[in-house]
Amino acid sequence: MFRVRCLFPFVLLMLIAGCGPMILFGAGTAAGIAGYKYYNGALTVVFEAPFKQTWNASLKAVKDMKLEIENSEHKISTGSIKAKYPDRTPVSISVQYRTLKETEVEIRVGVLGDRDESMKIKEGIRKVLVGG
Repeated sequence: MFRVRCLFPFVLLMLIAGCGPMILFGAGTAAGIAGYKYYNGALTVVFEAPFKQTWNASLKAVKDMKLEIENSEHKISTGSIKAKYPDRTPVSISVQYRTLKETEVEIRVGVLGDRDESMKIKEGIRKVLVGG
């Protein structure tokens, strides 16, 4: 009981300081995700995987979701995928090298953003990365 009382102020402080999502990342880290945020219509995800592997997983996830790829190109440390859903809703995915073992992916669905659809694409990429 004493431990719970000591832990409660720490958790409360983290939530007040805006670190709430960091507490919840424990489940995502095992799945190859270092963190994510949704801001201004775009979902930014940091995958614990090298750039090339994340790039390939992003392309495969888009294809697996039956999206029409309009354009995809990448350089050594950056890449972008432009695609559309069958209803012509645009999808934009930007892949950026961070470190040897981390890659940042920004996903925007629609002009103003669609959080739920962005999360589905994130999950598609994650599943390809973990081999499932």
